[in-house]
Amino acid sequence: MPRRKKEKPEKEETKTPEKEEKKKKKPKKEVYTDPYELLDEYLDEVITAIGIAYLGFQRDEFKEIIKDVFAGAVGQVKSKPKPKTIINRLNSARDSVMEAIAYNILKIKDLSSLTDDQLEFLVSNVKKGITSLGPRLYEESKKRNRGDLIEILRVNWNMYGILSPFTCPKCGFNAVMPDFSCRICGADVSMKEVKKQLDVKELLRGYSSIDMQGFKEILSSGYFYYKDGVVYPPSSSLQGMFFEIILSKDEKSSIANISDMPHHP
Repeated sequence: MPRRKKEKPEKEETKTPEKEEKKKKKPKKEVYTDPYELLDEYLDEVITAIGIAYLGFQRDEFKEIIKDVFAGAVGQVKSKPKPKTIINRLNSARDSVMEAIAYNILKIKDLSSLTDDQLEFLVSNVKKGITSLGPRLYEESKKRNRGDLIEILRVNWNMYGILSPFTCPKCGFNAVMPDFSCRICGADVSMKEVKKQLDVKELLRGYSSIDMQGFKEILSSGYFYYKDGVVYPPSSSLQGMFFEIILSKDEKSSIANISDMPHHP
């Protein structure tokens, strides 16, 4: 019988890099909504809904002062959110949104150029930043004879500022710092005024009944430290905000026998 011819194996198709790339599907690039394009479309509706349209800025200025908070409210989304959704998010974090807007206003406008409404908005909404911005806002409010704004600043200082145990006799803020200058109006407060507010004689009298040794150290040294409503002798090691209260010769003399005085019931 005749032999069958061996079948030649089929040649394997050579795979080239070009063919491999054709087979692989390129992943689609994810496209997210651009919040800044949305802002241009939604601006009028948003500033009206969150209650700042009355501030009367130019359109470009409004865009500049709310663009950050607007972008945060939009988030990273692929579908276009409705204005109501964005507005609800802004209003749900209203305090922080208004404070951020207040800071942004100061980035594009000088205080002296603000209208009364705009200045009042800043005074009412600058809270955590009052330590640095309080002096400027106080000065501008005083120039305009706006005692009502100064009172708002005073309330915000008591809540968010560096609260001092001493009141500045010039501006009325509890903002006297350990160097005895006022953080708000810049006035220098005398040692005499500070000791008057402390009522030093009664303060040390009470202290003598608690720590006679410390009291004697104060008399000997002629000064003491005051922190958070507590008297400390000079040998104390303190941190944070505290005040060094220096006694005059007359004061030292008048309180020398204070421990022998009868205590009030």
